[in-house]
Amino acid sequence: MLAGIFTGLKNRLLLALDPSETGAALKEIHTPKLILPAMTRNGTHVPIVVKMNHPMDRNHYVRQIQFVNESDPIPSKGIFHPSPANGEIYFSFQARMHSGTSTVLAIAECNVHGKWTARQHITIPDGQGGCATAEPEKKVPRHEEILPPVIRIPELIRRGRVTKGQTAEVQVKFKHPSRTGLAYENKKFIQVEEPFYLTSMQVFYADRLVSRYEMTPGLSDNPFLTLKLKLIEEKPIHIVFTNSLGQQFRAVQEVVLS
Repeated sequence: MLAGIFTGLKNRLLLALDPSETGAALKEIHTPKLILPAMTRNGTHVPIVVKMNHPMDRNHYVRQIQFVNESDPIPSKGIFHPSPANGEIYFSFQARMHSGTSTVLAIAECNVHGKWTARQHITIPDGQGGCATAEPEKKVPRHEEILPPVIRIPELIRRGRVTKGQTAEVQVKFKHPSRTGLAYENKKFIQVEEPFYLTSMQVFYADRLVSRYEMTPGLSDNPFLTLKLKLIEEKPIHIVFTNSLGQQFRAVQEVVLS
């Protein structure tokens, strides 16, 4: 908690000491820190984390972060829409990516200072890509198991309560498939099935929409997502997922403060 407070104070001092709002201070605050493996053999499940030191105030905050791999058959890996209620920018998820060496972008948009981009390279060996989930000219009936999403707040589990005003990690795990409907044949992707995937996640706290994530077929099966929320009221957190068939799935977690 103290680390988060000091980070916020540091950010405000950096801007105050740089009246022109240019140079190193703006770059440090606005450029996302994008974390993913430089190499993996599992293209179906690439872990991605983004962090920022940006203020999350009513008049100065990050309004969205877009994740893109332009060389993939499904370039968009979703768009995360935080709000000042998050308190801090931290978001993690898992994505499908094609084999080869490519570049992943995180494009953050500040409501005052516009867009800032971070880039990281990733290499996936041939034959280990994760974008093809179908077989050409073969439609296999699927009986996918879907289980309700579950919310977990690690600090609440450790201590039984969270300090009021603390920015805490909120995790959600959901057993749900993500099928691109793409097949890979003769070094080309072809659409052979309708995609089946989660299209959105909405996070409500104290009956207010505080975050949302626009999702795509380019994400992994069974998502495990982490974000941060500033917990100031003993009100429940509701998370609502919607899939490409219009089905909705909900999870609720009570918040206990000290």
